[in-house]
Amino acid sequence: MWLACLGNGVMLIVYHILVRQKQKKMRMNIVQFCWRCRATFLGEAFDLRMAIKNICNLRAGIFLFLMSGCLFFSSFSWSEELFDADGFLVLRAPSFHTTEMVHPGTLPEEALLQTAYAGGETLRYTVSWLGITAGELVMQVSKIADRHEAFAIDVTARSAGLLAVFYPVEDHFRTMVQGRMRLPSRHEMQQMEGRRINSKLTLYDQEKFRISHRKNDEPADIYQLAGPVQNEFSSFFFMRALSFAGESPMVVPTFADKKRHEVVVTMEGKEEQEGVLGKKNTIKVQPHLKFKGLYEKIGDPLIWLTDDAWRIPTKIKAKIVIGSLTAELVEYTGPAGKFPLTDTPKELPR
Repeated sequence: MWLACLGNGVMLIVYHILVRQKQKKMRMNIVQFCWRCRATFLGEAFDLRMAIKNICNLRAGIFLFLMSGCLFFSSFSWSEELFDADGFLVLRAPSFHTTEMVHPGTLPEEALLQTAYAGGETLRYTVSWLGITAGELVMQVSKIADRHEAFAIDVTARSAGLLAVFYPVEDHFRTMVQGRMRLPSRHEMQQMEGRRINSKLTLYDQEKFRISHRKNDEPADIYQLAGPVQNEFSSFFFMRALSFAGESPMVVPTFADKKRHEVVVTMEGKEEQEGVLGKKNTIKVQPHLKFKGLYEKIGDPLIWLTDDAWRIPTKIKAKIVIGSLTAELVEYTGPAGKFPLTDTPKELPR
């Protein structure tokens, strides 16, 4: 989920201290190993070059040409195209029709779609780890004016405090969703974590159950699924529109780790919470994740939603390898009203 980037930063700081001395010894061993491999490789490369020269006669050349032609033209008959809609080269597997029985996903409650998922919202959270401020999250849901039931979900994650010094994070995510199920059609990710800068684009064909994922300028990977899916961002907001009434499980199919997962979301109880919204009755829900997702976690996250028509997420808690990450709502602007920041740490950027 979107706590991933800050969770990765926390874990890198901890592990950096533990493994720094081991890395020095490993570095010397690697250098010695590389020099040995270089000498061996040079000798074998000469032998390989002579062998290739002997077998590359006219007959072998004709045979290879015919085989290459067969593979090239058969790719056009087995797959649909070599380039996607944006003009990027894709690595596409042959399409197929699955007979697997899948859950299409629990339908949202219409009344909640009009209140909890109507757009025009800005939510700001502070993120802490073991009581230490780690960063902030800003989430916005905007309705796209010229399209029916279409929304843009924008999420920004920034590091703060000690984490910002050792592992600066400035990540931006945008997911475009549409329809009553609020299914994603496009997801863009701009990551700046430490010294790493990545750009990712994911396109969702919800009718053909096909996903195209591209990182930086690499060829796109194509995934053929068995049904429609949310992603890790859209599923968080879609969960707010579920009724959690009755005994039937709430199922939110989600694409993560290159697969489609039917995530079951359960209500774990009700609690009274006090925060920036004042005293609120909340329902505590838990998505039971079958995938690792964007960060290394232990157990399933817990999410507290206001027990009203707005279903505002007031708190999110996710366990990681060491401790847990907790996101607390500190500012809200939307259909439910406007609630200003309270007790904001000085180091958090605005």
